Amino acid sequence: MRGVLIVRTPGAVVHRTALALAATAVLSLAFAVPAQAERTVTTSHTLSIRTPSTGEVRQVTLECRPTGGDHPEAERACAAVDGAGSIARAKGEGGMCTMIHRPVVAVAEGAERYEEEFSNACLLVSQKGVLFDF
Repeated sequence: MRGVLIVRTPGAVVHRTALALAATAVLSLAFAVPAQAERTVTTSHTLSIRTPSTGEVRQVTLECRPTGGDHPEAERACAAVDGAGSIARAKGEGGMCTMIHRPVVAVAEGAERYEEEFSNACLLVSQKGVLFDF
């Protein structure tokens, strides 16, 4: 019967040590990520709708993570921002609006700066959704 000769070289030891260190690093990161996920930063936005022809300004505060402020649909508005990634990319559900030309300007300040003019308030809500439905 033949015996098997196992030769341990310094390279094999270094290779095993490197693998063990890499595995330790991966496991460390796996346990560190949940701890970082718990630390969320509150985002605060001041949203306003200006009607240039009358000078009227409506304004609310929207706070996300945790949800707060005086926006009437704060939870849905925060979900819209989170889902889109920003106020600028948030989309409404669309819909039919009249062709009345009464421009409004939607403005967001705070965690993000956004400003856009719409032909009327209906188009604003149709295109930006719950964020500017107040």
